Amino acid sequence: MILDNRPPAWDQGGHLRYTFHYWQVLTSGSEDWWVDLLNVEPFYPPFFHLSLIPFSLLFGFTLDTAIVANSFYLTAAILSTYGIGKILFSRSAGLIAGFLISCYPYMVSMSREYLITIMLTSAVTLAYFLFLKSENFENKTFSLLFSVVYACGLMVKWTFLIYTLPAILAGLLSGTLSPRKRMAQCLYYFGMVTGLLILPFFIFISGGFSWLFLLAEFILIGTLVKKYSAELVSPQKLLNLIALTCIAVLICFPWYAHNLINISIGMSKFAFPTAVLKGSMDWNLPIWGFYLEMAERQMGMPLLLLFAFSFISLLIKKERFDRTLLAWAILPIIVFTFINNKGARYTIPCLPAMALISSVALTQIKSFPWRKTLYTLTGIVGMVTTLYAGFGTGNIPLPFLGGQLLGFKNPPITQNWPIDKILDDVITEANPSPGVFLTVRTLTNHMFFQRGGFRGAAEINGLPVVMKSVKRNVGEMTDFFITKTGDFGVHRFKDINPKLTRLLQDPALQKTFTHFKSYPLPDGSKGLVLKKNIQPATELPGVGNLEKIGQRFMTAFSHYPIYGIKDAVNPEISVIPTENPDDIFLGRYKQIKFKADSVVSNKIKIDDFELIFENVQVNIYDLIRNNKLILFDLERLTPKGTLSFDSLEKDAKKALKGKGEVKVEGFDNGILVHIIYTLPQGQTLEGSVKLNLMFSPGQSIESFVEFIKLGSFDIPRVFFRGITDKKILLTSTPGWPLETNIQTLQAHPRKLQINPTMN
Repeated sequence: MILDNRPPAWDQGGHLRYTFHYWQVLTSGSEDWWVDLLNVEPFYPPFFHLSLIPFSLLFGFTLDTAIVANSFYLTAAILSTYGIGKILFSRSAGLIAGFLISCYPYMVSMSREYLITIMLTSAVTLAYFLFLKSENFENKTFSLLFSVVYACGLMVKWTFLIYTLPAILAGLLSGTLSPRKRMAQCLYYFGMVTGLLILPFFIFISGGFSWLFLLAEFILIGTLVKKYSAELVSPQKLLNLIALTCIAVLICFPWYAHNLINISIGMSKFAFPTAVLKGSMDWNLPIWGFYLEMAERQMGMPLLLLFAFSFISLLIKKERFDRTLLAWAILPIIVFTFINNKGARYTIPCLPAMALISSVALTQIKSFPWRKTLYTLTGIVGMVTTLYAGFGTGNIPLPFLGGQLLGFKNPPITQNWPIDKILDDVITEANPSPGVFLTVRTLTNHMFFQRGGFRGAAEINGLPVVMKSVKRNVGEMTDFFITKTGDFGVHRFKDINPKLTRLLQDPALQKTFTHFKSYPLPDGSKGLVLKKNIQPATELPGVGNLEKIGQRFMTAFSHYPIYGIKDAVNPEISVIPTENPDDIFLGRYKQIKFKADSVVSNKIKIDDFELIFENVQVNIYDLIRNNKLILFDLERLTPKGTLSFDSLEKDAKKALKGKGEVKVEGFDNGILVHIIYTLPQGQTLEGSVKLNLMFSPGQSIESFVEFIKLGSFDIPRVFFRGITDKKILLTSTPGWPLETNIQTLQAHPRKLQINPTMN
């Protein structure tokens, strides 16, 4: 903590911000604080971030907070590993395993990072310890403790289920039964799962048909009671399993249900991206060998060899070999091997099991001199590995294979990356008025010099700065750019380099953004800050011809990303200058008014269209030279238009490729959508969605979906409100510094009108 000066890297900065956002919600005093809490982060469960808030209040919202918290989590993992070893094997095995887990390079390294990894590993290890103490869910007290830890583990990360699945299966299928009775036991467990989870879920979503599932629930419960046999599952175990289910649902349901859609989308991208995503490999292995190399990085080659020999020895001897321990060590590696998104962090919760396997083999050596010698050698190697991982600066290459002999290292970084200095200089230079925020964009993705680091520093320190990336329009609504020379993140080169080249070399941007300051960076490169500094376009041909400017504006607007206006019928445009004649050469106008009988925007046809830009400034160089519309400033935007539901229905039918129809109907404060779709099997599926609109003229538009019906099922709002309920502010905000002037929003049976009476 004293030596390390690193700023937040990519994921670390994100988790730091999530913790800060949870604290903001808890102290906001909002009436909707509970929903706001569920909305903070829709992909990662909140327990890790919430657990760091007390530490943050003591040590500040910094990376050091995670080091302090991870010290406790790592201690819990070590003690749990010791406890498991003592229960399964011996006190010596537990002590050695606890020592090994504290020496593994990746455990040492991750304990210094603001990441979920160490807490997840601790939760997994503690769950296995409590499972063993529960005596296969027969012990009431420890089964209850296991239930609480299990639910909390699921609230640390959803992958917790993968790591602990062997314990659940071992607990359910414990004991010796004949094949016939084992089958009966499995059927009984399936009935319990159906009665405790599946049928209640369908009762919850089935609307008017819920009585059918309720009847099935009563019949199933009656059958389970009638067919109950203590030989298959003891009364205490039955009660403990019911308690486990209820506690897990009670703790996990609010967050998982609220973010179900976001989790599904995120996990599909996480697990199965279009291409295999992984870190670099040093070993010449096919992709299935990725986690073999990662095991070497996690443990170091000497300790990996100890595990490998121990594993083989135990397989050969088959003495006191716990299958649950084996499954804990191997199953997650197999699962993650088949997932495209790969990373060394994903299998760290397997390390305690590997440490236990290594320790068991050592303690079973019969010869005392050999056992003592190997104990000593293991201790020396472990200490050297720990010191190398935590403080090593040099490289000890691994012969033949490549990589590092002692695994991954993460020494303190004493380099000074000027994140705070740059932000302070930007604020000093711009000197924004109270309540005014600067928009600063980054074109760099270096580990310690990227948007996340700047954004976290700005938010946590309460600076009047909004950090954004550059998506499409380079320079739009931007006060400053931050970039760097040299390596700005190899894996982002294709995305960043074209935009950076345009920023630095395109004359249209050279005339509007100039060099502000340079900062020497620890990697030998320079951090560059460019400031918006528009040079009057006095020599640009046609700059004073407002009619031609209007025509160029229409042409450029048709190519504007996503919200561009295309296929305009009878378009008209007028450009009104400001009272200052010099503003023309800066691309600043009092008003630009565009109207047409109809247009197409974002693939949606809009009739009686009108759009007014007030007190607007564009990049005049880009407009004239490149036919590009880049908005530098805009005080107010006033839209007008009519969305015909007939047109929307035709577009929807076309999108469904003739296999379905969509009927849209408006009412006083919202829209009702009815969908009929023909499945490939020839069956017809019907669904409907009711969208309510709460409109506050000139202030906000708040949409919430009242119901989603799919066939006979009425999907509860708790499952979709997190992604469908949105509040759009029409007033200026730090992230959207303009006013959207909508005074009237009217839904009619066959159309939706925006500002219909606007002149």
